[in-house]
Amino acid sequence: MSRLSARLGGVRNALFLLAVLGLGLILLADILLVDHILDPWGYFNLFFIITALLYGVYPLFVNRRLTRYYWERTRRNRIAILGLAFIAFLTLVALVGPLFIPDPTRGNIGEEDMPPLGISYEQSFYDADSGRIVSQVVTGTWARPLGTDDRGRDLLAMLISGARISLRVGLQAILVSISIGVIIGLVSAYRGGVVDQVLMRFTDIMMTFPTFILLVLVVSIFDANLNLIILFIGIFGWTGAARMVRSEALSLRTRDFITASRSLGASDSRIIFRHLMPNVMSIIIVMMTLGIPSVILAEAALSFIGLGDPTVASWGQILKAGQESLDTTWWVAVEPGIMLFLTVLAFNFFGDGLRDAFDPRSQV
Repeated sequence: MSRLSARLGGVRNALFLLAVLGLGLILLADILLVDHILDPWGYFNLFFIITALLYGVYPLFVNRRLTRYYWERTRRNRIAILGLAFIAFLTLVALVGPLFIPDPTRGNIGEEDMPPLGISYEQSFYDADSGRIVSQVVTGTWARPLGTDDRGRDLLAMLISGARISLRVGLQAILVSISIGVIIGLVSAYRGGVVDQVLMRFTDIMMTFPTFILLVLVVSIFDANLNLIILFIGIFGWTGAARMVRSEALSLRTRDFITASRSLGASDSRIIFRHLMPNVMSIIIVMMTLGIPSVILAEAALSFIGLGDPTVASWGQILKAGQESLDTTWWVAVEPGIMLFLTVLAFNFFGDGLRDAFDPRSQV
């Protein structure tokens, strides 16, 4: 174990490799020997959890003094703290809310098109008994505080479900894209020469494709599954991260500590994971925070044009449901639009605050 951790640049990297190998062996046993140890996408979710713990939570705990220093710089930016507070609130709602809300996909007969609490409007319908068009005033109630859509689905439950979906898409897809981009960027910068040329030309080719059009094409070919959407967004969104990491790593590979490590016989993997990666971690964190809003908007756009997962209630799905009745039941489209706006704004505010905190030239 000590030899493996020395070659990979630390115990954390060795544990990550062993965990990935363990997941691979369980998946292989699931395919060849037994049936359904885990759902196929459960392995992807486990990989996400392992990566988040080892490379997200663990460094914050180990480097507590450095974490405290950057936190003190970040908290001076009130706009960034406001964004973080909204993100924390949204995360709490996404985690706890589903325990107290009804099924967001279940319709309620007789409660269609109810307005939010405190709002009333006049609704016309055909009365079969009298044979006439009858009008009545519909008022919002505490039972459905944010109203319902044309199927009687509770919009509060749908918005909470959409928060969970959006955060999951944002975090998991950005993890996939950042992981691919960081590996390609670090290897390209460190190896140089032919390896750098091949990887960067491949990156240039990928950057020529319009990402969203490519997403629409691929998702329309396969079944509209949320896990596939997350995977495809991550696979097609790594090019910017690769460019940024390569640019930062190029300035680091000629530093004295890299030269000294190479002279002492450190392996390439140790230099990359032990010395280069920690020194580009600040830019990785900022890219992740600023990249989450674009990922959330990409999933919402796919759902809005009818290519989202129909089995989940995402904000894009709610927007799609409310677009045809915007002149009457406007709240169906406005409420998820406000949530998307606030979420994207919060992540951008927090990302800008982190960027200023990590920049030593910033006067925060």
